[in-house]
Amino acid sequence: MNLLASFALGGFNPYATAFGIFSLVLFALVGLVAGPNLSKFDQDS
Repeated sequence: MNLLASFALGGFNPYATAFGIFSLVLFALVGLVAGPNLSKFDQDS
């Protein structure tokens, strides 16, 4: 697991890795839901 170790002190932290992956998945889900609806947020029209 040294490949996944970050530059931070303490080396590989599975909780930090899980949180990072979770945040990326959450960002992707929000993008998939909000992407087609971005035109609805336009205040000019």
